[in-house]
Amino acid sequence: MADTHISSGLVVRRILGRLLGTGIVVGTAVVVVVSVLQWQTRPQTDDATVRANFIGIAPQVNGHIVELHVRDNQQVQEGELMFLIDPRPYEIALERARATLALTRKEVDGLKNGAATAVAGVSKAEAQLNVSAAEITRRAIDPVVADAEVARLQAQFQQAEDHLQRLEPLLSQQFVTADNVEQARTQRAAARAALDEAQARKRAAVAALVATRAQHVATEAALHQAHSERSRAENAIGEVEGSNARIAAAEAAVHAAELDLTYCRVRAPFTGLVVNMHISNGAFARAGVEVFTLVDTRTWYVVANFRETQLRYISAGAPVDLYLQSQPDKHFRGTVVGLGWAVLPENGTSVNGLPHVERSLNWIRLAARFPMRIEVENPDDSFRIGASAVATVHGNARGGSP
Repeated sequence: MADTHISSGLVVRRILGRLLGTGIVVGTAVVVVVSVLQWQTRPQTDDATVRANFIGIAPQVNGHIVELHVRDNQQVQEGELMFLIDPRPYEIALERARATLALTRKEVDGLKNGAATAVAGVSKAEAQLNVSAAEITRRAIDPVVADAEVARLQAQFQQAEDHLQRLEPLLSQQFVTADNVEQARTQRAAARAALDEAQARKRAAVAALVATRAQHVATEAALHQAHSERSRAENAIGEVEGSNARIAAAEAAVHAAELDLTYCRVRAPFTGLVVNMHISNGAFARAGVEVFTLVDTRTWYVVANFRETQLRYISAGAPVDLYLQSQPDKHFRGTVVGLGWAVLPENGTSVNGLPHVERSLNWIRLAARFPMRIEVENPDDSFRIGASAVATVHGNARGGSP
């Protein structure tokens, strides 16, 4: 009877042992499967750091800082005055530019008056040229008329000369009287005098025509000079496509001086934190040289590095659980903004245009890590650039299928 009980107990123990062993194996398999599924559906990494956008605050003008309204690690609001550069040199420059603008306007007005005078001179020269042309036309007739008159008087003189030549031989023969010969001589002298006078008038008409033409040439030269003076006067005004270039340049100088004056007041371009400040009142700020850094606290990011084998389980817009190592008990939410598309390879870089490939072969190849940017939805004052974080990604975007 006792042996029967002992045998039964041994059988039960064996069955329980087998069941326990089977349970351990099954449990281990389940844990492994669950871990693999969890690793696939919820990629996690502790290789993550907190980031935020930041810029270097650099003035756009040179000068001494006369007012400093911020301190290191101070929160500033958008548009808040951070520091003031001595504005006096730029105020003087603005007044000088305004004075130059006023003088330029006066000068342009004077040039416009001069251009109006030049235009009037052109009109006057054109009128004189028209009068001269009409005078040439009128005087060109006089030599022609004089030629006809000279030809007529030459014929009369020749007729008188021939008549006298016929009468003079007849006087000795008593066929004509001395009075007839004397009368013929008087007619010849009168004809000669009339011919000489006509020839003189012809020479005068020709001379007058030559003088009128010379005057016309001079008038044309005067008109050309008047046109040149008008062009110079109009060019000096500086009118280009309906606007005055000289005034526009002076106005631009005023605007530039006004802009430089506004640059003396350096304001916060966005709400953020002042960091890395090592200046005080009296420091000389140079244009383009950073004086401190402003961190944009409006948006915080976590840059998490995931293995390349995990990237296929991560999509843009996927929700992320975030924990800071400085506050491991506080949960933050985030959203995947995007995955990195490039990292610097260790091997395979090109040398002198040819790819460089290592001859050695590692049997164990480590997966590359790619950075992923995660936008934090509920940051608080504990976020600092460079802080360590842990990120767990839910593989699908919000609203997508699980």
